[in-house]
Amino acid sequence: MAGFLTGAMAVLVFLQVLFRYVLDAPLDWSEEMSTFAFAWMCMLGASVGIRYDEHPRLDVLLVLLPRFIQKIAKVVVNLSIMFMLIILLVYGTKFTLAMRMQSTAALGYSVSFVYMILPISAVIMLLHMTVQTVGLFRKTPEEG
Repeated sequence: MAGFLTGAMAVLVFLQVLFRYVLDAPLDWSEEMSTFAFAWMCMLGASVGIRYDEHPRLDVLLVLLPRFIQKIAKVVVNLSIMFMLIILLVYGTKFTLAMRMQSTAALGYSVSFVYMILPISAVIMLLHMTVQTVGLFRKTPEEG
């Protein structure tokens, strides 16, 4: 979905430039739609990053510690991230509901469709973090 949104955003921006500067007939809705696609792509991309544990982190000192301490630190970090995701879920839901009566300028859609990605991505990321955290408690082959 994030890949599709990236492609859609690129096409929309290209069409906007084409219609505005070549055909001198700007598309009113394309900028708004590409902005919405960007917001959704960012949040879905963040959930993909969490899924594959690809987010940047500083683990220079962590790798020097014994594996057991590394696991404890990873659990603490994961629980901290999960706490922040719960906050994103709660306040993202409140914000989405608060914006349901406001409509977008060009498309006339409810703004809540844009902000709906906040609780959706929070749930997806919470699921990924839960799976990762539970996986930390499994023994690795090195641990016997």
